[in-house]
Amino acid sequence: MDLFKKLLTRVMHGQLSKLDGLYQRHAGQECYIFGDGVSLKWMDLRQFADRPSIVGSFVIYHKEISALNSPYCALVEPFWFWPVCPYRMEDGKRRIVRHILPIEYRKFIIQNPRKTFFINFSNYPVARFSNAIFVSRFYKPPFEEKNPFRDREDSHRGSFTFQISLAIYLGFKKAYLVGQDYTHSPSKGGHFYEKGVGAIDDRNKYFCREFINYAKRNIDLVTVTLDGGSETMDSMTYRDLTGMEPNFRENTEIVDRVKLENIATSPRPLSVF
Repeated sequence: MDLFKKLLTRVMHGQLSKLDGLYQRHAGQECYIFGDGVSLKWMDLRQFADRPSIVGSFVIYHKEISALNSPYCALVEPFWFWPVCPYRMEDGKRRIVRHILPIEYRKFIIQNPRKTFFINFSNYPVARFSNAIFVSRFYKPPFEEKNPFRDREDSHRGSFTFQISLAIYLGFKKAYLVGQDYTHSPSKGGHFYEKGVGAIDDRNKYFCREFINYAKRNIDLVTVTLDGGSETMDSMTYRDLTGMEPNFRENTEIVDRVKLENIATSPRPLSVF
């Protein structure tokens, strides 16, 4: 399978090499990197409009997404835009499933032509957008410095490592991680689009520590927490960063119902209503 993917990467070189043109575009700047953590329920996204943001996954469903300065969106799950695709379940195994989640993603991409979307190259046959850059772990941009996509096999392992790798590649000198709750101590499981306040999950202790230690040699990382710290990086509370008090809002207040219904179709069990 890897040999096939490498051959396909050669064929798609023209598409994949579009990533080269972004190298160090934001040298010396600071950014936000958004995850889907439950901590977003206490945060007003409008307070994060002062720096460029790299968003990913389900953040596009948030009502306040338009308030962000978010030129980059990472949707790097393999085969995500196929109507039938292999889906990674909670047990880590992949199963062939049907899902309608890509419908909202397609709408968002078309409605935001000035944003750049990073999409796994496995989606190329079914998801061709003029504002998309296709990415693959088999394509390594040629730059020798500050290039996790060349130096790290795990740069494409998931949204978290891809987003941080992208921030380094783009040249950002500092990144504030927002809604990346796996980096918090104590860490909570759950997502902003699910019902409830989440629960402490000790399984995430020292999450991605080896990759984070590598990343910190190239970019300053600060995770934004509600009232805790972090075992792997510097941290700052939402209050200290924005001057605002955390204010809890349930998922039905920050995500439209029709979009929650779309999320509820996920093959992975989610407590949405």
